[in-house]
Amino acid sequence: MKLAGIDLAWTEKNCSGIAFGKLTGNSLTVNHIDCGVFSPNSICSELKNRHIDGVAIDAPLVINNPTGMRECERSIGREFGSKKASCMPSNLSKYPNHPAVNLSEQLLNAGYNHLNIHSKWQVECYPHPAIITIFDLVERLKYKKKKGMRVADQQYGLHKLGKLLKALEISPVLQLHIPSKVALENFAFGSEDRLSGKALKNHEDKLDALVCLYVAGLHATQNTVTHGTIETGYIVTPKCQSYINVNSSEEPWHMAPWAVETAYNYYRAAIETWRVDGKVSMTNAALAIEILLKSFRLTPALNIGDANERYEWKRNSVAGHDLSALYDDLPSPLKDKLVASADLVTLNKYRNHFSQSRYSYEVNARVGYNDDLLKLANLMICRAVKVYLEHGCNDAFIKNFSV
Repeated sequence: MKLAGIDLAWTEKNCSGIAFGKLTGNSLTVNHIDCGVFSPNSICSELKNRHIDGVAIDAPLVINNPTGMRECERSIGREFGSKKASCMPSNLSKYPNHPAVNLSEQLLNAGYNHLNIHSKWQVECYPHPAIITIFDLVERLKYKKKKGMRVADQQYGLHKLGKLLKALEISPVLQLHIPSKVALENFAFGSEDRLSGKALKNHEDKLDALVCLYVAGLHATQNTVTHGTIETGYIVTPKCQSYINVNSSEEPWHMAPWAVETAYNYYRAAIETWRVDGKVSMTNAALAIEILLKSFRLTPALNIGDANERYEWKRNSVAGHDLSALYDDLPSPLKDKLVASADLVTLNKYRNHFSQSRYSYEVNARVGYNDDLLKLANLMICRAVKVYLEHGCNDAFIKNFSV
């Protein structure tokens, strides 16, 4: 099922964030994010062109009350007001021509019914109560710019929200997968303190769109509750349940020290060949990283428990030499331990180096060479050995390795 989440600007002069993803079972994978000034017409056209099945929108889709608040907004206030997540009132006096209502009506004409997941659908959502419910927070997470708010406080709030969203990768309810390529192109995870002005606002809009996309996934899997009615206006929020399994912080993986040693040997080959041919050296380094990343997804197949234990790699859904895809397939708790945020840029830049540039004489091979992959291979091998030691590995290579 193709889904979208929209953080819709309440005026057509401001930027909106749109996140697109694909839902398969209980896994939601983000595949594209947009941020810019979009009209209701352009958004509706984009959803139709992408064949989106369902969309969650952060904006009032139905406004029929002349004044005051919609009943759904009162309901949200009753449930989340004590956690500082009440709604701003929406009414026809205040918003006689709200762009969200315009968008919703266009979506209705395009076959997107309200709430009904058995056809194409649209729902209204609200990120603050969604975040509170999903992550069991005591109050609203402060990441949106408010009058008098320090930039540093907003940066910290956005950093915290990013970490929370990434933790959903192992959610027992609905897993959220943000491929490293999508993350690098759209977010500044781990570097929020460097953002300011428009870049900071765009980061906020994209994160809000991501929350909306996740709510769309929850609605598609019948994990939402509805406040209000279609006639008077409604807001869907996540069901109250455990979205992050605190008892399963580590995804199981099997230690394969021989594979780590093999990765190290290719790294040594990269060092030795650097003086002879830098391009060959880069290929050896890329192969070292590939083997290291694969080592965390190997399963014992022969000589189990012995020093010469042999393994199988059966991750057929992952491209064999694509370093970014292999990183994305790592057990979630290991990602930050093996690859720092800054290193992801290098990993993504050379993600297909082995498959596309190992033959330097071919027309499409990368021109020139550098030691970026060698440095990254060295760092990752040292970090992998540290992880193995933390897990009590007694292999001679691991124990005698000088980190």
